[in-house]
Amino acid sequence: MLRRRSGSVLVALLASLIVLVAACSSAPDEGFYATPSPLPAGAPGTLVRVESLAAAFPETLAWRVLYTSTGVTDEPVVVSGMVFAPTGPAPVGGRVVVSWAHPTTGITDPCAPSRSSDPYGDVQGLQEFLAKGWVVVATDYQGLGTDGPHPYLVGSSEAHGVIDIVRAAASIGDAHASNRYFVFGHSQGGQAVLFAGQLQPTYGNGLTLLGVAAAAPAGLLVPLFDADRDTFAGAGLGSFAVESWHEVFGYDIAQVIHRLLIGRV
Repeated sequence: MLRRRSGSVLVALLASLIVLVAACSSAPDEGFYATPSPLPAGAPGTLVRVESLAAAFPETLAWRVLYTSTGVTDEPVVVSGMVFAPTGPAPVGGRVVVSWAHPTTGITDPCAPSRSSDPYGDVQGLQEFLAKGWVVVATDYQGLGTDGPHPYLVGSSEAHGVIDIVRAAASIGDAHASNRYFVFGHSQGGQAVLFAGQLQPTYGNGLTLLGVAAAAPAGLLVPLFDADRDTFAGAGLGSFAVESWHEVFGYDIAQVIHRLLIGRV
């Protein structure tokens, strides 16, 4: 029984990895995501590169961006993402910003939302927010699209990306982004925006957070992974965590998998 159950979880883990990784696609311009050397001077949220994207909807604008942020060990990093804005006159003081934090897409660079062949499809509420005259920004998170491992489900790193892209958007003149923003995210993104809300008083200097909306946030990770480990999705998400935390924190993969598959059966 033990071998059968462990084997079924391992099969699900490997199958889910194949499906989820195969769903990712790379953007054509790899050079856009390259880390400049040296990194630009300036505070986190400094805009490094920007290029126009096809508009998501009529009377809107869109850009792919690369900007500076703070990594999982407080090191300076660059993070990629997208910025969307309506056209037309902006209100005095600029447009309110919604910083969207995406759910799990994977942990390898081709899985960054801004590299997707359909970069707009997973930004929930995008059309509605733009219709209200708001700017929408969508981070890829540290190491997802850019150099270095992606610290999967590491809330502080995710939150830095969510906050700093608001700052970066203010440097795009045609976006007319203000320093007033909401954060909104689902699943992994729900965790990211909860951390963003917690870090706003210490990390969000110069910005005004108007509200936090977290949909199905990934919290209490140990019970969450334990409850879902025998499911297809749970095996895939668990494999992402194992690989990411090995790369970021140096965890021994063999010991983690032994605990996941056998130690708690």
